[in-house]
Amino acid sequence: MNHRFASSAILGAAALLVVRAPARAEIMHLQVDTQKSTISAAVQEPLSRLRDVAFAEGTFHISSGEIDGDPADVATTGHVKLVVDLTTYNSGSDHRDRIILSSALETRLYTTAIFESTRIEKVEVVVPGAVGSATVVGNLTLHGTTRQISVPVRLSLSPEGLLTGDGEVTFRYTEFGVKVPRLAFVFPAGDEVTVKFRISATTPQPAASPSKSAAATP
Repeated sequence: MNHRFASSAILGAAALLVVRAPARAEIMHLQVDTQKSTISAAVQEPLSRLRDVAFAEGTFHISSGEIDGDPADVATTGHVKLVVDLTTYNSGSDHRDRIILSSALETRLYTTAIFESTRIEKVEVVVPGAVGSATVVGNLTLHGTTRQISVPVRLSLSPEGLLTGDGEVTFRYTEFGVKVPRLAFVFPAGDEVTVKFRISATTPQPAASPSKSAAATP
């Protein structure tokens, strides 16, 4: 019965820009790889002390994501916008999924969650050009409510130029108007969600130009 997410977490991707510092100012435009990026959310189960599994964990799919900024001045120019598809919630239990999607997230009314950064704080480069960390602050819009959240992120840059960000954040999903799921309509789940995420981002590949033979075809 986990819900809130990573969308918040996803924000962490903006901080990825901190690991690259070119000789001159340059705005980078990165695209989140939605197939390689992951988000999971965990909420304490009802009567968790009496059950073998204390937390229910599920995943969401990131619909899209864009990261922009000058790697030499991440704190001032870094910006990220991420969209999470709430209808893709999957905990491995059809019964739980139906409850979360219909009664808690109410995806018939709110199909997506959106995070857009407003600033990046606590930028720290551990290994220049390779490893670092930062805190991404931004607005998370969930269940029709927008609130500010802060997400700490660990960053890395591969020799091939793949930017990745890992982290987790915990917050009260009830502050966004999401109802607490209940077992047998009586025993409530926890009112906090812990979101864990891994975001991958790369420079968008230019669209392939049509071949000469194709262009010559009438």
